Amino acid sequence: MLENTSTLAAYRIVVTAGARTVEVPVLTPGQRIGVVLDRPAVGPATWLPSESLGGFTPVTADVVPGGVRYRSGNCRALTSRGAAVLFRAPDGRITSGAQLPPAEVSCAPGEKVLPVAVRAGEISPYCALGTE
Repeated sequence: MLENTSTLAAYRIVVTAGARTVEVPVLTPGQRIGVVLDRPAVGPATWLPSESLGGFTPVTADVVPGGVRYRSGNCRALTSRGAAVLFRAPDGRITSGAQLPPAEVSCAPGEKVLPVAVRAGEISPYCALGTE
């Protein structure tokens, strides 16, 4: 799990583990997000005042019968960069994870269920502000 303990928003956070790299698009103050990498190292990020994000709110997701329900309170569609799915043991320990490709993640405004075959876990959508 990656957590932003700052009062600023972290933008385009580079996270690496060996030869693998993931870019977390946005992490608002106090937000936690899953990263499916073994022993990740957090690299550079751009730090911005939250108000510069134009009212951005994190997209949330949960597993429901038949797929994954995504919820976005944003007024415009964001760009999907995929999602991390973390699986936990009954004691809360992270046991494994999976990466969902961008086509299986909705960053559209409102609520949308996509038919994704995934077992119950914590889903962290990676929704980017732009197309970069």
